[in-house]
Amino acid sequence: MKRIVDAIRKVTEKFGRGIVNVAHRAFEKRRRKNTANGCSPEQEIIRHSQAAGTKNKTVAVVPVYNHGETVGDVVATLRGYGLPVILVDDGSDTFTVRLLDTIVSTMKSAFGPPVKLVRLPKNRGKGAAVMTGFRSAFAHGASHVLQVDADGQHGLEVVPRFLDVSARNPDAVIAGYPLYDAMVPRVRFCGSHLSRLLVWISTLSRHIAGPVCGFRLYPLAAVRGVLPAMAQARRMEFDAEIAVRLDWENVSFINLPVAVRYPLGGFSHFRVARDGPLVALMHARLFFGMIFRLPGLLSRHSGRFARYSSFMARTLSRLSARFSSLLSRRFRRP
Repeated sequence: MKRIVDAIRKVTEKFGRGIVNVAHRAFEKRRRKNTANGCSPEQEIIRHSQAAGTKNKTVAVVPVYNHGETVGDVVATLRGYGLPVILVDDGSDTFTVRLLDTIVSTMKSAFGPPVKLVRLPKNRGKGAAVMTGFRSAFAHGASHVLQVDADGQHGLEVVPRFLDVSARNPDAVIAGYPLYDAMVPRVRFCGSHLSRLLVWISTLSRHIAGPVCGFRLYPLAAVRGVLPAMAQARRMEFDAEIAVRLDWENVSFINLPVAVRYPLGGFSHFRVARDGPLVALMHARLFFGMIFRLPGLLSRHSGRFARYSSFMARTLSRLSARFSSLLSRRFRRP
């Protein structure tokens, strides 16, 4: 048995090295071609993302609450992709307040798109901060908003892909679904899967792959229609509720993977005693909202339900025929 396992491991490693070598040769060929044309791969990605973001007038909204150690890198990365940034200070501590002032003053004189700072007088929660950023984006004539958390946990290397997909699908929500690393807390991992199941129940679909992921690109025309119903979603329940309400409005979702990293020593602003009951109330509110909208949701998904029903009927019919055949053989008279 050990020899078989070793043989399988060797074949797998050889196959994996082959894939890596092929990918590396393709990348090097493209790099040499771009370098000969006077454009590095990094510059090509940035140029492409800037064009996609400008086409949709996309603005990045970053809610900030005591993220002084990470928000600078997040803003610098978004600037590199050509995005204007709206920072929403949700009642942060003195260190973060001073750092945000420094970032804004530096951006005014440095090369790159502008950075706007909006301050809330006291901490109101992530949902309230993001909605404040949405309203500021409305006022500045943006058509789309890229919501990004300030804690630096999301892999921002996917921003160009989000901008490109949004440029080709301007009416859709480009939603990230998390690819967790090995450091993800077990409670967070299980809570994410539970929220996904509850959201699927509230929408009668599997359109939303990452309901608690705070990395999304929204069309503001669709968001404007659901914000009046979001008055109660001021904290951590915001991401799941706005996704469900947009799905109720028949807004399409395109789910793309996003790497989520949990660095050693990092912290989360999620408080079980405070945010747990709010999330539970939110899911209860959405469930009863689904019941109220049940006829419309069933008619929208009638074709899919009909296919599932037809498949189940055929499967049960085959199983019944097979079972009857086995019984007839078992009790057949000699």
